[in-house]
Amino acid sequence: MYFPIAGIEVNPLLPFVAGFLVSFFCSMGGVSGANLLLPFQISILGFTAPAVSATNVAVLFYQAIAPFYPDLVVAPDWLLGVLFGLGGMVGMYLGARAQKFVPAKIIKWILAFILIFTALRYILPVVF
Repeated sequence: MYFPIAGIEVNPLLPFVAGFLVSFFCSMGGVSGANLLLPFQISILGFTAPAVSATNVAVLFYQAIAPFYPDLVVAPDWLLGVLFGLGGMVGMYLGARAQKFVPAKIIKWILAFILIFTALRYILPVVF
């Protein structure tokens, strides 16, 4: 089942699972998932920057300025934000619980792989 999220047809499980995975591994490593989630959403999932504004700290600002830009999609997509948020909450909880069972070296390698892969998607979007 697909829903119109952020102006495109998206399986609602996709943002939930993405939020879960990013939060799971970031909470295991003790780093902020927000630093990785927005680039992940744009480079891996293919969302536009305005589409992921609901997961941004400035969500109320985007909502407030939306009436001034009727020709642009500025207002946050609340469904997208809720799906990423729910996945993130589950991922944070389980990642923090799993942290004690995974060696720190493996956690660092996983985070490094995620960061490098996301960066390469920005640099070489056609290759991946």
